[in-house]
Formats: sequence, C-alpha cells, structure tokens
Amino acid sequence: MEKFLTLTEEKKMTILNAALQCFGKFGYEKASIHDIAVAAHISKASMFQYFGSKKQLYIYLLEYSKKVIEEIFEKAHLDSKTDLFDRILASSRMEMESFQNQPFILQFITSVWEETSPEVADALVILTEEVCKFRNDMVLREDDALKFKNPEDAQPVFQMLLLMAEGYAARYRGAAAFDFQAVMEDFEENIAILRKNFYKEEYQK
Repeated sequence: MEKFLTLTEEKKMTILNAALQCFGKFGYEKASIHDIAVAAHISKASMFQYFGSKKQLYIYLLEYSKKVIEEIFEKAHLDSKTDLFDRILASSRMEMESFQNQPFILQFITSVWEETSPEVADALVILTEEVCKFRNDMVLREDDALKFKNPEDAQPVFQMLLLMAEGYAARYRGAAAFDFQAVMEDFEENIAILRKNFYKEEYQK
C-alpha cells in the first residue's frame, strides 16, 4: 500500500477508476486483478505490489468510496434546511452532482449493494453500518417526527426514500447513459406525494 501512496495523483486515480469500473461491472468474484491492471495500463505484478491481494484492493475501494460519500455532503447547507424532505432532496442533489463527475464511484457503490461474496461479507457489513449511521446523522433531526400525522412513520419513510434512491442509482449500473436531471425530477415528485400523505396538513407544501 505504501508504494501506491507514493504515486502521482493522476496515476492513483487511473488505477482506482480502473478498479472501481471492473468491480462495479463484474462484481467481486468475476473481477480480476489482470483485467484491472490492463485497464489501468500497468502490470499485474504492480497491482499486487500496491495492494497485496484482490480482497485488500476491494476493501481499499470500500474505504475510498466511503470517504468520497462523506465529503459530498455540505453539513452547513443541510443544517439550514428545517424540513426532513428538503434535507433529503438537498443531500440527493449533492450526491447526484458529485456522481456525475465520478461515474465509476456510483457504478461501484451500486454493485456493492448487490455483492454476495462471502470473502468480503464482513467488510460490507461494517461499511453499510457506517454509511447508514453517517446518513442518519447528516439528514435526520430529533424534531422531524413532529410534522408527521403519525410520528412513528418518520423513520420508515426515511428508509423508504433511501431504498428509492438506491433504486435510481441501480438503474445506472451498466447503462450507456443516465439522465440525472430526469431522476431528480422523478424523485421530487415522489417526495411531494409522500409529504402530502404523511405530513400534517399545516406542514404540507
């Protein structure tokens, strides 16, 4: 790993993008160090020098993706939103705008949600728990439930929206093109429906 960190930023990103793309397209079991090395225009031996094994490379990508996700969110901007649905929309826009510039990250993340390899199962559980906690801390507030007709619906609705967002992202995997604007418009329409159905009348827009 130390040798990898001494590379130029351009070289590191070439390798990371090649790995993100291969794992994102083929999954952990079918992706190979050989294919990643070819895509990155380096030798297979160099890949093993940099990461040691395919598993270590995959775990590094998980940590890298988690860091990217955490850096996407502008906490001050989210804190300025007093409404749960407004914060969810704002955070979704932040993610979409970032992923437009880093498509391989989105491809990899959507593949991670579907990954079933027992070899990386423990790492996936840890990552999922950490990302979920981070999302909750960034978006949820203690008084959000007060706007709901039934306060107990707040958490399930939030989880429903996360699953919906994952579904949108999953459409991207392997697609030749992805209309981010159309996705956001559709997401906003669904949020408007949820707001109308779950919020008390005085909080509906």
